[in-house]
Amino acid sequence: MKLLFRTVFIFIAAFHFAAVAADSPWSCVVVIGASASAGFVLTEPLGGPATTRCKLNYYLDAAITAPHAPVKNLASALLFLNPEALAPLQIAAATNDRPTLVVGVDFLFWFCYGDGRSDAARAARLEQGLKLLEQIHAPLVIGDIPDASYATNTGIISVDMVPSETARKAANRRLRQWAATQPQVVVVPLAKFMRDTMANAAIHAHGLTLPAGKTRALLQADQLHPTPHGAAVLTLGILDALVTKQTKFPADDILWSPEEVFRLGCQAADKSRQP
Repeated sequence: MKLLFRTVFIFIAAFHFAAVAADSPWSCVVVIGASASAGFVLTEPLGGPATTRCKLNYYLDAAITAPHAPVKNLASALLFLNPEALAPLQIAAATNDRPTLVVGVDFLFWFCYGDGRSDAARAARLEQGLKLLEQIHAPLVIGDIPDASYATNTGIISVDMVPSETARKAANRRLRQWAATQPQVVVVPLAKFMRDTMANAAIHAHGLTLPAGKTRALLQADQLHPTPHGAAVLTLGILDALVTKQTKFPADDILWSPEEVFRLGCQAADKSRQP
């Protein structure tokens, strides 16, 4: 009898959780994009514990306190190889999940960066990326295009992969223009996050301040990818931009502590690797 009661209780609790989650704008969150979202560490090119700790989904799961299914991460560190072929696969997989929120903070990066392309070719490829994003009929957080030219000093990207300043600024103007016609889209200032971390400048998110002199540690030594702390802080920047523009996503549903989001996210990442 006790076993039957416990089974019924668990079933009812699970049904209640599913019903509450279904009504939540957070119920199905999907991540798309490249290596900053997928997690990447230069010393673990095939993945490993440090790479897992850099995956964005664990920090989104930690930060979102409202009932939700585990955040699904469809991002790939291999997107740079052929974004025209690989990005549509991510979009198809994401839309098949009928998401209530899509996060693509670095999705457009390789639609502007890449090997030896002219400014005109980069602009045309950006249009391809924007067209792909138009297939998503859900709230979408997309990052702008950062200046990652300093990462050529570490060899993680080559000089001919970097767009000219003119091309990068034109891409961001076009992104803002496009986003203004897409009421579901929120643009998060990834470029500012990268610039501030490289300068070791203060970072602000939802009333919180990480002081100057403390933020360079948010980027790895390759000067391109976030550390686990960086992924936690970037997550709160993403969610701050979202709740500011999309009021159906309550700010009260977010854990606004970078240290707690980092701690819980790392715990979940480590647990995911346990047999």
